[in-house]
Amino acid sequence: MATHDVRLTAPGLYTAAGTGPDDLWAALVAGKDTRRPVEALTGPWPEERTAFLVDDPDAATLGVHRRVLRTSEKQARMALHGARLALAGPSERGPVGGPGWGLYLGLPTVDEELLRFEALERLHKAAESPGEVAALYGREVPPFSGLSHLNSTAAAHISAVCGLTGAMAAYSPFSDAGLTALIDGVLSVAEGENEAALIGAVSPKVHPLLYVQYEELGWNGAVPGEGAAFLLAQRAGDGAPGARLAGYGRAFGAAGEDRAAAIAEAVHAALEAAGTDAAGIGWVLPDSAWSAEAARAQEAALDRVFAGVGQRPAPFTAERATGVLGPAHPLAHTLLALHGLATGRRLAADGGAVREEPLPAPRALVLACGARGQVCAAVLEGAGT
Repeated sequence: MATHDVRLTAPGLYTAAGTGPDDLWAALVAGKDTRRPVEALTGPWPEERTAFLVDDPDAATLGVHRRVLRTSEKQARMALHGARLALAGPSERGPVGGPGWGLYLGLPTVDEELLRFEALERLHKAAESPGEVAALYGREVPPFSGLSHLNSTAAAHISAVCGLTGAMAAYSPFSDAGLTALIDGVLSVAEGENEAALIGAVSPKVHPLLYVQYEELGWNGAVPGEGAAFLLAQRAGDGAPGARLAGYGRAFGAAGEDRAAAIAEAVHAALEAAGTDAAGIGWVLPDSAWSAEAARAQEAALDRVFAGVGQRPAPFTAERATGVLGPAHPLAHTLLALHGLATGRRLAADGGAVREEPLPAPRALVLACGARGQVCAAVLEGAGT
């Protein structure tokens, strides 16, 4: 399905580097240290004394009653803040929301414990008595846990606060969820299902249980980050001069060679849909994978895709200023790519530093590699291309 009439605009980005792609770009070039000390309920993130954290938005910032904060997790509040950042600009130019405005979200795994950590020892002592176990849960389970553990509260709060009542979808839990939301949100506008679509993704909040989840998936020691990345998909005739999603590809490869082949397949599909080849890509922003296996597969796939290209663009990730953002990471890269396409610049790693340089071709490739083998690739290009 052609997407040439759909423009990507209104970046809303909330990371440890600041609020917006300009802040992230500047922090990367300046080499700014955006990490913060972390003591998350039971101690620091394993093997790390710092992480890439954001402040928890308050009720006034989010535009909601303070009681809403009791029924949402931090990742839902980060998502609502990112959505409001994206909609702040367009709201000044005309109406926002309504029956024709859709919502597409990439959401993380729920990472909050049902039972408080400090209750675990008491649970061990009560394990042989069902009555004592039931009483313990009755005392220790946090209020509203049933509501706060639903990722759907993020979608509900955003749609209610921002007045979005068009077609919606939410994807979870790995990094591919963010690019899937981008692809499907753009298609919903291209196919006339929505007048416009708010597209976004949010990271997990940094929490010891997040480490447990990712350790099971083969955690490679990457430092986590918190944040949200949002943007709008609008028709070109609606005053939306931004870049566009020129092509995309999706595939699946469980492990090893199958995963590398799947990533290459998705990239080739995206390039073909965009009407270009590897030589037409000016910037590559790969996923920041949590596992060494996924990182190797991604590198092998890019070597395969760009074999024979004389001036191959070196892959670049914003991880050094944001940490790994889960579903939000590919969308944060998307916003960086849109910024680069608008300014004709790109960022490149130079040892331990980052330098800014001219963008040699008006297209960027963004990748997402889900922990279970899901793969998405997106080619973005300037609106005038």
